[in-house]
Amino acid sequence: MFAYMDIQFPFSPIFFSSGLLLFFVIIIVFKNFNSLDPNKNLPPQPWKLPLVGHIHHLLGAPPHHALRNIARKLGPIVRLQLGQVSAVVISSPTLAKEIMKTHDISFASRSKLLTVEILSYNYKDIAFSPYGDYWRQTRKICVLELLSARKVQSFRSIREQESWELVDSIATQRLKTVNLSDKISTMINTIITRLSVGSRCKDQAVLVALIREAIHLSSGFDVSDLFPSVKLLPLVTGIRNKILNIHNKMDVILENIILEHRERHVNRASDHANEEDLVDVLLRIKDEGGLEFPLSFDNIKAVILVRLFYT
Repeated sequence: MFAYMDIQFPFSPIFFSSGLLLFFVIIIVFKNFNSLDPNKNLPPQPWKLPLVGHIHHLLGAPPHHALRNIARKLGPIVRLQLGQVSAVVISSPTLAKEIMKTHDISFASRSKLLTVEILSYNYKDIAFSPYGDYWRQTRKICVLELLSARKVQSFRSIREQESWELVDSIATQRLKTVNLSDKISTMINTIITRLSVGSRCKDQAVLVALIREAIHLSSGFDVSDLFPSVKLLPLVTGIRNKILNIHNKMDVILENIILEHRERHVNRASDHANEEDLVDVLLRIKDEGGLEFPLSFDNIKAVILVRLFYT
């Protein structure tokens, strides 16, 4: 048997005043503690779960649709905690201008991703290499040598030829249903490949297929990129082996392309500069030297590969 005891606390004005004072002290301490919270001045964020953060908000819909829905609720600037990675999502043209133009240097470097690290020969390309002297050198080469108005104009015949071949292909199938999107995509890939590595690339179809597979694997959110400190994740998910397999196959093709261009480049006369494709240009710059960061074959592969990726 248990005896019940009615516990009573004495009530008095002094006790009440002391309790009220203690309550206000707790409130003040709590507010001061919050003022030290580093998250207080960050953009708004949806509710999150331990460990995974806000990843669950991106499930069940394409990432850009999920981000749009979050922005509609919380505004044009939103903070997301994706595993161990903190991100800020911008969905306003005005704010995008601030980031992409006004303060572009502060946001120039991109996040490190496993697939990009492998495919870009450890960030030797221009799209994902960290902002710095090497990036500026690579950008200068691309602007002055690879994408200059004169160089773009020199490739006009290739663009016209592939465009007319597309028209002829559609004309011969005028009584059939034509997948125009697929044909236009094939034409663009062919043009970019010819501009980048020349029309003698015998492995063009294989290379384009590998690039499409790599893009598919690297799109969306990979769990190993969201938890970079867990080094076993890429092995557990299998993404590292898949990307390495694609990278090794592409590396063999690009190596053969460079060696073929190398042989032609040695015997190329200086008055044939207008016939150079992008590999020829990079080989010429490599041989001329005088760069702060000398070009290697891996640099050339990375620059050409990213050119093929963003077509």
